[in-house]
Amino acid sequence: SISEDLAAFDDLDEALRYLVEESSKAVQADRASLFLNDPVTKELYTKFAQGNLAHEIRIMNDSGISGAAFQSGQAIIVDDPYTDSRFNQRVDEQTGYHTKNIIAVPVKTVRGEIIGVLQALNKQRGRFTKKDLTLLELITTQASQFLSGMIELKRVEKLRKHEIEFLEVISEMTSDTVSYTHLTLPTILLV
Repeated sequence: SISEDLAAFDDLDEALRYLVEESSKAVQADRASLFLNDPVTKELYTKFAQGNLAHEIRIMNDSGISGAAFQSGQAIIVDDPYTDSRFNQRVDEQTGYHTKNIIAVPVKTVRGEIIGVLQALNKQRGRFTKKDLTLLELITTQASQFLSGMIELKRVEKLRKHEIEFLEVISEMTSDTVSYTHLTLPTILLV
């Protein structure tokens, strides 16, 4: 159902919002976040996160539970994050949120490349289970094909926009050069 719904979106941000919200509902989490990897800075950043966040969260892609899931390529359930040495308490401190339990699932492309992590926090009743983990893995597997296509489309659109801007600059420069040539030609003939 989520895969079919995602296929109807033509806006990446709206699709990601839907994916996070539906994932959160599916595992009965208080909130969820989608972290994407920035290969240049080697950071995971929130592309979409539920909750009242004033700014995106950025963490090194080897930090915290999400970083551990990203680096290992394995889904992780943590029942008591404050006792887990991988847990990055700084995010809770910055957001004022108290994390009680976490489930983090790597998001992989069809080729198996890890592009991010889907993370859910604070199961509404009890703890996250293996069933929750399997469900999130299925959701991310189904969504990854769509996400890969949409991310590639956005990349191509961005490149196309840069090409158009470059061509406009070249056009202006050429126009200026032609205008300059026309202005200086009579001067050369007079000499």
